[in-house]
Amino acid sequence: MTFCKFSPTMAKSNKTAIDNAFITDFLPTAPDLCVKAYILGLLKCNNADDNENTLEYFASTLKVCEDDVISLFKYWEDIGLVQVLSTDPIEVRYLPIHASAGSVKKYMVDKYTDFNIQAQELFQNRMIMPNEYAEFYNLIEKRHIAENALLAIIKYCIDFKGFNLSPSYVITVAKDWEREGIHTLEQVEEKINELGVIDDQMSLILSSMGTKRKVQIEDKDLLNKWLKSYGFDLNVIIFVVKLLKNKKRRLDVNILDEFLTKYFEMKLMSVQEIENYENEKENLTSVAIAINKELGLFYEDLTKEIDTYIVPWLNMGFDLEMLKTVADNCYKSSIRTLEGYNNILNKLFKLGIVNLNSYLQYLNDNLAIDTKIKEVLVSLGLTRNVNNFDRNFYSTWTDSWGFSHEVILYGASLSKDKTNAIMYLNKILSNWNGSNIKTLEQAKSVKVECENSSTFIHNNYTKEQISSLLTNLDEVEV
Repeated sequence: MTFCKFSPTMAKSNKTAIDNAFITDFLPTAPDLCVKAYILGLLKCNNADDNENTLEYFASTLKVCEDDVISLFKYWEDIGLVQVLSTDPIEVRYLPIHASAGSVKKYMVDKYTDFNIQAQELFQNRMIMPNEYAEFYNLIEKRHIAENALLAIIKYCIDFKGFNLSPSYVITVAKDWEREGIHTLEQVEEKINELGVIDDQMSLILSSMGTKRKVQIEDKDLLNKWLKSYGFDLNVIIFVVKLLKNKKRRLDVNILDEFLTKYFEMKLMSVQEIENYENEKENLTSVAIAINKELGLFYEDLTKEIDTYIVPWLNMGFDLEMLKTVADNCYKSSIRTLEGYNNILNKLFKLGIVNLNSYLQYLNDNLAIDTKIKEVLVSLGLTRNVNNFDRNFYSTWTDSWGFSHEVILYGASLSKDKTNAIMYLNKILSNWNGSNIKTLEQAKSVKVECENSSTFIHNNYTKEQISSLLTNLDEVEV
């Protein structure tokens, strides 16, 4: 318990000494709130045990939030007049004032005195905090935004958002504009004029949506994306708004953005293209249902499937009969997902096969090859179905090594009943290819010298692939 202390009345009537150096060297350039906080702190230093010597009291008295109180004392810490020992809980120690204290900080404040005054006048009753001034200085010093340009940005933001906006909002806008290469007053004015045009366009869009609210900067950013990044005309955007209203959809700028993004990704850029797509939605649903039925799939909501798969497939030139036939073949080949089915269609498209006739011709051509491969397997004494490994071998023997079917059958007759007969046949043909033996007569005239079949690498086929000709597409790159 304190032995002696002032009465509350005496404490209030007592004097608080302020160093003259503070008044002459620091007060003129310091923000008003910083001066108030410093003097109020001096008062509390004279009576440290005062119950009102708290962060809450400072915030209430200065009419700022508690974080702002800390910022005010951080300003004086940068100057060198106090030391903030802790921020939670807040603990501040006042230091003796020296002439050299905070010379760098004071230089910055002095350098931007006119800027500080004009900026604070623009914000009116909303006091700019020291850390916010520091951000402004950083924009000028490090990002090379001219002072008059930054003041013009502040005025634009206040005109747009009102006096209650935070300086941090201005700082964010200034940084965004600086990334666009805007540094001078002329560039800022050009940007504001451009935004004025966008403002009128966005107002028209909001009006067509039935919204009476004021255009926000975020709205302008969206419109900028729709017009410049996506490349939509304004009339297309208005058309999409009306389209969504006719469908009784809940409508705001974010939902509009979702639809415009979807149309952009689907490469539907004109009113006609979008209108055709929406009119065809019922037909597209029927197509999706038919394909899903063939693949053994069911989805309650087909919107994503239509947008992601059906529309691109139709744009590639596939017709419904072709899509259903391929889907049926995929199902029989255990390809029963939209992703796997899409992969097959992309490979067919790569081969230029987009209609049913060309697809059936492709199957017939490959069926003829499979028939020949089956003959080889029978000659080897194998009774299984043709698989993709067989097709790869046969393609190598015929296309790469240049053997005729008759030569391959002769080699198969020599390989029959060998352990892993197809590998034995491959060894024979490899030796003939190395010796440039290509004709049946040449093959019959030489002695077959292969390693004992027991030395061949043995592959255990645990599961035979389904005899679907679609597996031939695995070698096609998409």
